[in-house]
Amino acid sequence: MAVKKNFNLRKLLENKKIAIVISLIVSIVLWLNITVTESADSENTISGISVAIPIENTVVDQMGMDIIGDPTAYTASVVVKGEAFVVSNLSVEDILISASISNVTTSGNYTLDLRATKKPGARDNFEIISISPKTINVKFDYIDTKQFTLLAQAIGHKAESGLIAEMPFVSDSNNATLTIKGARTDIEKISKVIAVAEVNKTLSASETFKGELKILDTTGKELDQSLFTITTADGLSAPDIQVTVPIYKEKIVPIVAQFINAPESFKNKKITHSLSASTLLISGPPESIDNIKEINLSEIDFRQISGNNQKFETTIILPDGVKNKDNIETVSVKVTGLEKYTVKTYTVNQIAVVNNSANAKLSRAIRNVKIIGPESVLKKLKASDLYAEVELEGIQSGEHTVSANIICKSSNAVWQIGEYTASVNIG
Repeated sequence: MAVKKNFNLRKLLENKKIAIVISLIVSIVLWLNITVTESADSENTISGISVAIPIENTVVDQMGMDIIGDPTAYTASVVVKGEAFVVSNLSVEDILISASISNVTTSGNYTLDLRATKKPGARDNFEIISISPKTINVKFDYIDTKQFTLLAQAIGHKAESGLIAEMPFVSDSNNATLTIKGARTDIEKISKVIAVAEVNKTLSASETFKGELKILDTTGKELDQSLFTITTADGLSAPDIQVTVPIYKEKIVPIVAQFINAPESFKNKKITHSLSASTLLISGPPESIDNIKEINLSEIDFRQISGNNQKFETTIILPDGVKNKDNIETVSVKVTGLEKYTVKTYTVNQIAVVNNSANAKLSRAIRNVKIIGPESVLKKLKASDLYAEVELEGIQSGEHTVSANIICKSSNAVWQIGEYTASVNIG
């Protein structure tokens, strides 16, 4: 039969290991009791709280002003007081810090007072005892938008011998005009916007380089781009700007007059005339310039030449990519050798249909047709020598008004002056 042992507390306490464990437990209990009951007024600092600057439905909003700079960059700290286990668990999500803009009445720099409050839903058993900083400095201004032509600048470039480095330009036309938005006081400082490309070499052909965007004031000082919002013509943020340095070749070429509707007699001989400018200095890509032998003028219609009208103002026609270095826009062309030409008026009663077998006849004679030609020819020329050439393609039967070319059967040295129409009946 087992012998029952009596429990002896004195012996248990005299055991050193057990005594240490009991002492540790008692100490923890006492510490928790002190922490909970005697540390109710603990303090804690909460940092990095974003400052709200409300402007909606305020004077600032109504006057069309805005905050200059990044409004999210303003932060502050608060010291809170309360029960230790409460304040130690608070975060930036429990505190609202806002700036008062009641003293903002116009554009300028303002010192705004900060106010800290508990956010809705935060615990009630703590208080905010201080805020740091107590104020922030904020700039308010009217926001303007203005367009600027982007200028291009190349540094350290030159062309090979025999070639010319032309003015650099912005490669993408969509980036040639930039829209810049910012504070009015900052926008008013902008003098020009440029794209600067570092080239620093000799070029034998046109080449494109990366350009650095710079915004300059009237003194040439560069302005801080972070003050502005910059967009291209299509409303996108300004991308990397490319600058093209064109390498051109110059050449002097003859200017040539062009004539249309000349009579047959002139097609086999030179139409004598004089020009106010006979040559032109042009420039362009070397491969283009080498192939250009002459520059044409806009066409002169022989039907506009008469005894009183033998001088015409024509325009220079340039191939794509070729520049007019002489800046000549128009050239006067005077037709010569018509001193013995006269003008005579006729009535035309005959027609001929071109490329059509339709049965057509004039409904009415074409009156007051002016013909110019050598005096010796017009003395013998009769109305029966003339007929109206018309085209009736795609025209149905009935009465129609069509363009008419006046043709002379007896001479190829005369031509009509002006334009004429014919009233025809198609059977």
